[in-house]
Amino acid sequence: MSNDPASRMMYIQNLFLQVQTYMQRNPALPDVEAYLQAEAPEFRSVAYESASMELALHDFSSGVSLTTWKQLYAGSGQAHSFHMDIGLGWALAKTGRAPETVLSIPDGPSSWMVFDGMGYFFGLFKGRKTVRHQMVPDGIEGAELQGFDQGLGRRLWYIAQGDVTAVTQLMQAFPEARHPALWRGTGIACGYVGGKNDRAALLQLLSNAGKFGQQLRTGIALVAISRRVSGSMTPDIETACQVLCNRSSAEIVAFATDPSGMPVLPKGQDYANWLTQLETLFDKKENAL
Repeated sequence: MSNDPASRMMYIQNLFLQVQTYMQRNPALPDVEAYLQAEAPEFRSVAYESASMELALHDFSSGVSLTTWKQLYAGSGQAHSFHMDIGLGWALAKTGRAPETVLSIPDGPSSWMVFDGMGYFFGLFKGRKTVRHQMVPDGIEGAELQGFDQGLGRRLWYIAQGDVTAVTQLMQAFPEARHPALWRGTGIACGYVGGKNDRAALLQLLSNAGKFGQQLRTGIALVAISRRVSGSMTPDIETACQVLCNRSSAEIVAFATDPSGMPVLPKGQDYANWLTQLETLFDKKENAL
């Protein structure tokens, strides 16, 4: 695979479609897990994201309350929970179902990541309204909009094909109040896709983010934590952590570990508070330099 961001994006998009095609055959859950685990670790979480969407769509059409989806989520999907939550957001956006119908599941998805998935979906399939005219779907506001814009920020990085100048120009069309979450999403996409491991380009991205640099860093940090949980750390995310966050990925992951040493990804309002605390991690490092 090329280390060019655009080529890596193409691989990710093709992988998503390939898993969709497989899932539409309605395979048994053990076969699904074996199929997903066969994908190389670097982008395996994308395979789970696509499977999550298809399982949710199947459960919705069957009138069941995410029965099959929850089985995967409680199994091997635990290591890919952020991406499974995003995939659920895709399914909700595609069907127009109210997110509240699934967000009350005990030990279930993170509302922020579900709305993230919705934001990416709208940016992809309703880009004229969502990107060109910066419109927000009815009923999405407050913390929900923060998640939605995070996903939309990821989409902006894809539209820009990883070009720093292009993504900055896209960002400038949005009201400044939406920039923090959009830059966090851009950081997530930049960190996850990889291929942008040139120090000068990363520093230019940070410079362009301006006063929202902390949110960009937080997006990078979220990728480091997510990749640690899924066992898919890469040299690219390590470089991004060092250059943009002034910390190693291990230092960032340590911030989010429980007493057993396993990373913990909070949900609900705890997620918003956790993001704020994560941003202060970079403040402390900068003050020490």
